[in-house]
Amino acid sequence: MTNRTDSDAERPGLNEQARQRLADELEMLREQRRDLEGGQGNEDNDFGDNAETLRRADDVARIDDRINEIIRLLAVGASVPGVNTDQDTPGGLADGTTVTLRFEDGSVRTLYAVAITEEVPEQEQDRSLSLDSPLGRALAGRAAGDTIHYDTPDGPRQAEVVKLEPPN
Repeated sequence: MTNRTDSDAERPGLNEQARQRLADELEMLREQRRDLEGGQGNEDNDFGDNAETLRRADDVARIDDRINEIIRLLAVGASVPGVNTDQDTPGGLADGTTVTLRFEDGSVRTLYAVAITEEVPEQEQDRSLSLDSPLGRALAGRAAGDTIHYDTPDGPRQAEVVKLEPPN
């Protein structure tokens, strides 16, 4: 049983400045996505409206692609042109991965990793795990048996990775 731990000092990757630039871009893209979704739906149905709907759908798809890319970069610390990295970190948590964790209190939970939390149905939100959350980032490059450390609003926490199942 491997017992690796996760901390910024032990896990090389993007430097703090690069991480912050990506986090800022991620927030901006999420705002743009919300704005695009909020502006849909017009009662008049003419060709101009249809063209606008198609443009918005293309914009949302482009933004979703970039959001997924940034989440992956933040999770694995991969190199990006124009972004300095200290060293690449192998492995990442893929969208759709099933994660089973044993928490400090002994409870075991199975969660589903998601890249775009806005697309998770409300009834499944308590079982989803955002790739760019502290827990999602802590799981990048980990395997069953590893102990991970992550921050929560209530302070630092740890969990044991029981199982990681990549998407089909």
